Amino acid sequence: MHYYMKVMSIFGTRPEIIRLSRIFELLDKNFEHVMVNTSQNFTKELNSVFFDDLNVRKPDFDLKINTEAYGVSVADVIVKTEKLLEKEKPDILLILGDTNSGLSAIPAAHQGIKIAHLEAGMRSYDLRMPEEKNRVMIDHLSTVLLPYTQYSRENLIRENIHPSKIFVVGNPIIEVIEHYMPQIEKSKILQELKLKKNNYFLVTAHRSENVDNIESLQNIFSGLEKIYKKFGKKMIYPIHPRTISKIKNIKIPEGIELIDPLGFLDFTHLEKNAFCLLTDSGTVPEEMLYFKKPCVTIRESTERHEIIEAGSNILSGLNPDDMLRATESITLGKPDWQWREALGDGKTARKVINILNGKLY
Repeated sequence: MHYYMKVMSIFGTRPEIIRLSRIFELLDKNFEHVMVNTSQNFTKELNSVFFDDLNVRKPDFDLKINTEAYGVSVADVIVKTEKLLEKEKPDILLILGDTNSGLSAIPAAHQGIKIAHLEAGMRSYDLRMPEEKNRVMIDHLSTVLLPYTQYSRENLIRENIHPSKIFVVGNPIIEVIEHYMPQIEKSKILQELKLKKNNYFLVTAHRSENVDNIESLQNIFSGLEKIYKKFGKKMIYPIHPRTISKIKNIKIPEGIELIDPLGFLDFTHLEKNAFCLLTDSGTVPEEMLYFKKPCVTIRESTERHEIIEAGSNILSGLNPDDMLRATESITLGKPDWQWREALGDGKTARKVINILNGKLY
């Protein structure tokens, strides 16, 4: 009887599901694959809609992590994944990124299970971000590290992680976008929102350090107001559940249209056709570079320096005047940015499978 290695993938948020969507299929074909959703993003708009949009099979386990507070969430991930790892006994745990779901690496390391970390080596050097603490810890517990870029590989080597454990594989988002492009093109979201191509801003802001602080959130809306007054283009802001609860006491300025969260196909269609994007997401600037669209990151720090180097992204901070200046600056030039150095060759899924199939020591 042929022995299939057992790989467990653990994930729980929208960006993880999207980036792993092409890899899941190959994991199913090449291994005994156990799919585990922690449901860290628990609403339909941020979780199950992506399985439908991306035609991803139903996970084998849904852990329904309790997200009411930081300590409760981290404890729940560790307790529930520890039990599941003991029961399923995978050979390898595959994690992507830096969310609390990735802290399943702690019980996996404790049980001697090999850990593969995709999106390894990203560093903002800003410990206010919960994700920064997570990514450092996951990297140092991992058996094999799969960074997207040479930049991230160098970060890992500087932290004394041996080069023999590191394989640069490129960014999985490229093949995801290219695979689903026919469906993305068919989206009717522009008509539904009465938008014209290249004539609106797309906004996303959901990070805890931005929206949990009322002053930061107020600054973001003030910045958006200034940008609207300068450019006169409508701002479409699909609003994350975490942000809705925070904006009760904030007056929404003219020109900003708050809408419900969108699925992958509709949101990507909006990205592809926007005039410019304003975001505190880490993953959205990658997508905007691929689409050659200007993007302003409304944060004090970034872990994706290569996207700034590519020229399509600018880090503005949260000062409203700086947000306006950054937007004016990034939308001035010709969008002739090249993405291969920052995003890879679009063959990430196959490389990941080959590495997992090889000898991991």
